[in-house]
Amino acid sequence: MLSKLKNGYQDSLFTSPEVARNVAKPLVKYIDNALVGDAAKAAKVTLLVGHDSNIASLLTALDFKPYQLHNQYERTPIGGKLVFQRWHDKSGNRDLMKIEYVYQSTEQLRNSDALTLQSPPQRVTLALNGCPVDDNGFCPMDTFKKAMAEATK
Repeated sequence: MLSKLKNGYQDSLFTSPEVARNVAKPLVKYIDNALVGDAAKAAKVTLLVGHDSNIASLLTALDFKPYQLHNQYERTPIGGKLVFQRWHDKSGNRDLMKIEYVYQSTEQLRNSDALTLQSPPQRVTLALNGCPVDDNGFCPMDTFKKAMAEATK
């Protein structure tokens, strides 16, 4: 019940499309720069830290498809991470993007479980509406760039 209230609270504050685009615009531009722009070639890792409200507005602003976090009642659980991964397929000579939501299950949070190889975090592959993914969760980078260009308008 409490998670339904929290999810409803976040929805009302951060996930209406107009509000989300406005609230997340600086973050969307930063991510676009880090993953698509010239900076994308420089850094191996870029770490941005925020709150569940940042994730909620970002998911709406970038137009992610609906998702379900397994073993979790909340849509944006505490300590969750959006992980954007740039990949290069050498055999196809193409750049790819994979986006995952990495989080702790309700049980891991409740028990204060340390995350280890034996008790890893949960992960769900996400997809943007403008960037369909293949069976392995990859979207072509050119398509991802178009989706990001649309989101930064």
